[in-house]
Amino acid sequence: MGTARLYWIDPYINQFKARVESVSGKDVVLDGTYFYPQGGGQIYDTGTISEIRVVNVRREGDLIIHTLESEPNFQIGSVVECRLDWDRRYRIMKLHSSAHLLYYAMQEEFGEECKPASPGLTDSLKSREDYLFKEKLDLQKLQLVEKKVNDLIAANLNIYTWSEGEKRYWKVELYPAMLCGGTHPKNTGEIGAVKVNRGKKPGAGKERIEVTLAS
Repeated sequence: MGTARLYWIDPYINQFKARVESVSGKDVVLDGTYFYPQGGGQIYDTGTISEIRVVNVRREGDLIIHTLESEPNFQIGSVVECRLDWDRRYRIMKLHSSAHLLYYAMQEEFGEECKPASPGLTDSLKSREDYLFKEKLDLQKLQLVEKKVNDLIAANLNIYTWSEGEKRYWKVELYPAMLCGGTHPKNTGEIGAVKVNRGKKPGAGKERIEVTLAS
């Protein structure tokens, strides 16, 4: 059996108890976890397990490995108290959904050929993604993209996430679903205003677009 991915059941849970399944040095496996492991363009969660800092979370097969700052004071079979850095996680949730809204706005403003060139990365400070561009980036159009994203946020659209077999989906009203295994808020209104900017150019034929929370 693998680690139960509880963060998909309720991404708002930030304190929980879990049973320790294995310990290897500073690496700990729990029977279930609300800590998100890095993947799918979203950074890992941080927090504490039994008051020891969690500095990395990764997935290996069906297991989710929590790397601690120091070797644990507990053992296999222990029931431990776990806490996520909630402010950090919540910002990541909001930015991740913003990145999806950005995709729809980019498609509408720049055309269907303007597609992501990589999975990108969402952390607690910003979401960045490299888009394919055949022509020079029109900064006035990028301002319209920002307005469209903020209009979608202000519309208080419901956000849905669900699993179908091994695949995980994200959907907002008015738009088709897309594959995504990350964590997200329930409604766009939770996000608040965002800023959309051009980042450091990653190479020819690409533009890095970044989203940050306005507050």
